Amino acid sequence: MGILCFGASSTLLCGEDGNSVLGLGGGDGEVVEAGSGLDFLEAGALFPVDCDEVVGVLVLKEIDHQPKGGYVERLEQGGFEASWRKDAMDWICKVHSYYNFGPLSLCLSVNYLDRFLSTFNLPHDKSWMQQLMSVACLSLAVKMEETVAPLPVDLQVCGAKNMFEARNIKRMELVVMETLNWRLHAVTPFSFICCFLDKFSEGKPPSYMLASRCTELIVGTVKDYRFLSFRPSEIAAAVVLLALVENQVIGFSSAIAASEIPVNKEMIMRCYELLVKKRRNLSASLSAPQSPIGVLDAACFSFRSDDTTPGSSPSNNNNSGNKDQASAPASKKRRLSTSPI
Repeated sequence: MGILCFGASSTLLCGEDGNSVLGLGGGDGEVVEAGSGLDFLEAGALFPVDCDEVVGVLVLKEIDHQPKGGYVERLEQGGFEASWRKDAMDWICKVHSYYNFGPLSLCLSVNYLDRFLSTFNLPHDKSWMQQLMSVACLSLAVKMEETVAPLPVDLQVCGAKNMFEARNIKRMELVVMETLNWRLHAVTPFSFICCFLDKFSEGKPPSYMLASRCTELIVGTVKDYRFLSFRPSEIAAAVVLLALVENQVIGFSSAIAASEIPVNKEMIMRCYELLVKKRRNLSASLSAPQSPIGVLDAACFSFRSDDTTPGSSPSNNNNSGNKDQASAPASKKRRLSTSPI
């Protein structure tokens, strides 16, 4: 499966199809966005040789799949929305790692979360809704992307503050989908990676290591709200350029000057600079002695079979952990083994 699959059938669970979301006419099931991780390397280059038209359409449509204006500014100021996003992001990332979901599942769940938070009138007196919202966003993303998806109630692991019944999660899913105008087939940076790799590499087939690095960089942006200031196409272009520069394939200045992709070059440069800054900060933190908090943060992203649930005893929990490992789906798509953040 690739970034864009031709002749694929839509897996949407709502009334729209892939063509109506992306604005790509010309027949049923011709073009459906279905990319995730490194799947496009297994199937070959699924983009047409001349992918400019497809990218142009995605660039026009991506604005419909971004948070409402003013959201980033409100997050910068802190407060209620920022607190809800931080708690939701922390929990979603833990569960994503626990189940070893694919990178696109994480991107989609965060996309739904940010779009919902930027639009929905949040109830300040119902703190339990933050957890329910997180479960609903992750559940919808998993249903959209994963080949084997656990039941929504089974997503409530990794220290979930509240436990909800399936019917309540289903109702919240409907609230989220209605708030997002049923646009779940979101345009993400993964939608552009294959084409941009082809463009900036001058048609040379990307290596698995290069594509893996692009995926790692994209996933590394989801938790940082500063990247919400950029469109998915701008993030994708900056990510590809950084991965190629790191591997000494191209020089950034010459590549961006010669680029003819329909993306704002100034925004690509700003995003590139933020990625480089983030990489430097990460390198500095890794070289410094790790604090107890850092150790705990790292542990949050490791697969733990002894994860406790509310009301469970330590002895019972060990048994349930073994069952979780035994029942983990073996027929998943190929996924990265690295942690999400």
